[in-house]
Amino acid sequence: MTRDANTDSAPRVWMRRLMRLWVGLLGMALVAALVVASTDPKPTPPEDYGMVPEFALKSHLDREFGTADLRGNIWVANFIFTRCKTVCPIFSTKMAELQGRIAEVGHDVQLVSFSVDPDYDTPAVLAQYATQFTAQAGRWHFLTGPYQAIRSVVVDGMKMYIQDAESVDRPEDLMHGSHFVLVDGEHTIRGFYNVNNADTLDKVMEDINHLMAEGH
Repeated sequence: MTRDANTDSAPRVWMRRLMRLWVGLLGMALVAALVVASTDPKPTPPEDYGMVPEFALKSHLDREFGTADLRGNIWVANFIFTRCKTVCPIFSTKMAELQGRIAEVGHDVQLVSFSVDPDYDTPAVLAQYATQFTAQAGRWHFLTGPYQAIRSVVVDGMKMYIQDAESVDRPEDLMHGSHFVLVDGEHTIRGFYNVNNADTLDKVMEDINHLMAEGH
């Protein structure tokens, strides 16, 4: 029995057409992927908000600590006082969480908490406060010093508000800024992050990672 030549070649023709179709579809998918990759926006680098002025204050370990110790390191600042009963416990709790998160990135990011009630917050008082939040020595520094020196750094340098402690009837009513401040290794301010925002620590970590990629 003989086969019809046309009948025998039909499956081969369809197979060739199917293969061409699949190759065409794969090519289109590849082109589409390349287009998406080329148009996907890159993360925006943190802004430049000016320089933190040079400072040398006293740490909770009763040692001088300042910009000379932080040079070359990314660091995050916040502003607290130990008699605070409102935002400071939240602020410090989130800083403690940030301490845990930066430990995972394998980079020497430093944390600095400035007391806005420095006349009361002596190194000994700050040392006790630091233990409440499991502050790591060499990682998280609580700073105090002359009131005008604190104001020079926090208000003039970092643009954070501090109410004059003598203007309030109760120490716990003292008002102050409630933003984390991100600073790069050259002491340039690169970001402000409201402590009350749910995604604050995510944004801080995102910008820390960006600064690390920049080589800070």
